[in-house]
Amino acid sequence: MYSRYNYDYSYKKKSSRRRWRWVLVLLLLVGIPVGLEFLTRFVSHATGTSDRFTADPTSTLIDAYQLRFVSRQGQPYVGLPDSGELSAVRDPLLGYRLAGDQQSNFWHINENGFRATEPLPIAKPEAEIRIFVLGGSTAFGQLSSNNQTTFASKLETRLNDQVAEQRANPDQFQPTVLPFRADQVQEALGLPPRIRDGQYRVINAAVPGYASGNELAMLMQRVAAYDPDFVVVVGGHGDLMLPSADRGSDVPGLEQHLTGEGQAWGAELRTQVHDWFTQLYLVQGIQSYSGQRQQPEQLLAQPLNLYAPTLNATWNDRLPQDQAELEQRIQRYGNHVQQMVTWASVNQKRLIIGIEPDISTRQPDALTPEESTIVAELDDNYLEQMRIGFDGLAAAASQAADQSANAQVLNFYPLYESFPGQAFQSPNGLTDEANTLMSERLYDAIASQLFIQPQPFGS
Repeated sequence: MYSRYNYDYSYKKKSSRRRWRWVLVLLLLVGIPVGLEFLTRFVSHATGTSDRFTADPTSTLIDAYQLRFVSRQGQPYVGLPDSGELSAVRDPLLGYRLAGDQQSNFWHINENGFRATEPLPIAKPEAEIRIFVLGGSTAFGQLSSNNQTTFASKLETRLNDQVAEQRANPDQFQPTVLPFRADQVQEALGLPPRIRDGQYRVINAAVPGYASGNELAMLMQRVAAYDPDFVVVVGGHGDLMLPSADRGSDVPGLEQHLTGEGQAWGAELRTQVHDWFTQLYLVQGIQSYSGQRQQPEQLLAQPLNLYAPTLNATWNDRLPQDQAELEQRIQRYGNHVQQMVTWASVNQKRLIIGIEPDISTRQPDALTPEESTIVAELDDNYLEQMRIGFDGLAAAASQAADQSANAQVLNFYPLYESFPGQAFQSPNGLTDEANTLMSERLYDAIASQLFIQPQPFGS
């Protein structure tokens, strides 16, 4: 006779089997992908092909230079992108500034928040000649290999090498006092001039994404306290990208986030999951061998550390929408530069206003394959707007510099028109080799103001 006990036992046994069946299915669903992921990693490392499945060097470089905005306590803003490695702190006077004491494989930021290895004391040593570099991404050296490959660092090396050469070979340069005989005077004046002796220190105080309003605030609020002898401001591109209603760049997307217009938490979660998923060796391996993986060059034309009306704004979203808006942006730049010129004149400091270069000037026959990829991804409207805009910036800077003998303009915008080799690795990011040319042009301009005029015999 079939008892209730047998029925309950049979039912429980069947239920237990069903539960274990679902557990087994779940384990298979999770275990197989995990197992394949570990197997892919093991095989790739064993065969020496792991580099195919890891993040490409270009992505690593871009991540290192992507700003990561944090609070004064070092905490990222919830809802804003925080995947970058270069930490920037919200600052009510500057918009934002680089956090001190941080480094990566590509850059080192000292305790002052400047791109340097050693800290900078406020008090300037007697024999030190200080040259501050201000600006945005180009001046900072965005995407450069390390601190030493920026034009600021190369300029410092060039100046100190010149001083060392003068000390080691004094007879090969003009003397400080001319000889008595006329024929010897002509011979002495035929020698290369010598620059002021001392220890030159070039401080890179540029910050990615800065426009002229930020640079002016940086000069007045921070740099002036360090008693610079020269100030070099290299910019312009940030102003063409920044709406005329804004005085300077701020934390991108912060206002939209605070007003509830930013990225929803669900979208942010999906983005984070997507980023995690695409980093799996198994996924990257499939994409790599199926030809679906994004090429590194495609990342270089994407906006990096620029003002954005939305978190994912394109170049077109940043461009002036009409001629009137473009003129207002240029006028704002001119007003800020004029204030820098006034400061230099009042304080008897030397000011060099540099109009930064841009890929829009590259001649078609000079483009490298990497640069051609970048240009191809830029809208024709961008290229045309940059050409018109930079002409306006140069005119505004020249008008301001004409008001003081302490200021001069260096227009670097057309500097790389026919540069041999790759000059740009992003629309306004220079290669290490291109930074060398920039440093040489700056050296020529600064050295000409440091030449020692030989005094007559007996003076």
